[in-house]
Amino acid sequence: MNSRLAAISPSLIRELNRRKQPGDIDLGLGEPLLPPDTSLLAAALGWLEQNGCRYGPNAGLLEVRETMVRYLGYPGLEHPDQICLTNGAQEAVFLAIKAICDDQTDEMLIIEPTYPLYHKIAQLEAINVRNVSLPAADNFAFAADTILTALQPQTRLIVLCSPCNPTARIASEPMLDQLATGLLALANPPWVLVDESYHEIFYTAQEPPRLAKHYPRTLVAGSLSKSNALTGLRIGWLLAPLPVMPATLKIHQLLLTSASIFGQRIVCEILTRRLLTVHRPYYDEQRRSFTSLLERHGIPHLPPEGTFYVLAKLPTAWAHDSIKAAYHLLEKFGVVAIPGRAFGAAAEGYLRLSFVAPPQLLEEGVARLSRFFAAS
Repeated sequence: MNSRLAAISPSLIRELNRRKQPGDIDLGLGEPLLPPDTSLLAAALGWLEQNGCRYGPNAGLLEVRETMVRYLGYPGLEHPDQICLTNGAQEAVFLAIKAICDDQTDEMLIIEPTYPLYHKIAQLEAINVRNVSLPAADNFAFAADTILTALQPQTRLIVLCSPCNPTARIASEPMLDQLATGLLALANPPWVLVDESYHEIFYTAQEPPRLAKHYPRTLVAGSLSKSNALTGLRIGWLLAPLPVMPATLKIHQLLLTSASIFGQRIVCEILTRRLLTVHRPYYDEQRRSFTSLLERHGIPHLPPEGTFYVLAKLPTAWAHDSIKAAYHLLEKFGVVAIPGRAFGAAAEGYLRLSFVAPPQLLEEGVARLSRFFAAS
């Protein structure tokens, strides 16, 4: 068997969910629970009835990619040939890392705390990784100086997630501008992969800014999974500068041939009907209710700017072992929460909480969480 696979640790998030018992409250779930808009499915099915369900072009149907160009509006990523439809954002991230990084010479810089997928892909591909930890003292705010000072000559790819899972922070326009200016001053600027899986779920006055506006060596991973509660559809995309696309499409062709035609047609329907942000008001209300509950029970937490997560700060007794705290919370109080350590050492001392559950379950979950805090 592949020895690299044996070295990759199993998902801590899935392991905690596997131990969940009837009656437990799930505040760890990173998946929307809203039902899908079945009119989208019907429209896509109607198209298949007329056109069949055949193999498509490796990059995706041209009509879909042209629609994405019109409605997504990424600066510098405005041509259909710069888009590859993928099996969710997860494949998009994999394609970007594998296409860009040479395991013999290159290094990948990962901005933490963040989703553990990036580390595991790098481990699978034997790519050297260095972590850049955003300080908890600044509530894990993205900082250009922190990233720029960590660069080495061998740094080939920087990976950041904004809006960020798990911190719920959003990289600001000034920060992205400063980062781009610093990178462009280098003799050999690295590529930057931005995971925008939560781009449409934001609570700031303006939508999250896009690095591609400032930096031409930007790749973007996205999907419909979180924005439209379609995690099971497995449809996403990678947007990338033209020089990256030949390698990207070669890998994609070997893996999948092409993304689901049915899923691609749903992308087209959502974009033409302008439904990418249709669920944002719902999550905004959930956020307000959930953070109000946390405040009422005196549970310290970071105000979320996006996503459907909140980072809660653990009591001092558990501050150095969030994994043990999460298992104790589940076994003794019946609440699933994700330990901060799962997202990197920078988030040790925190729990990631999700507010996708129905309001009555959120209320009971926070009440149990409060009892855990009181007993610590």
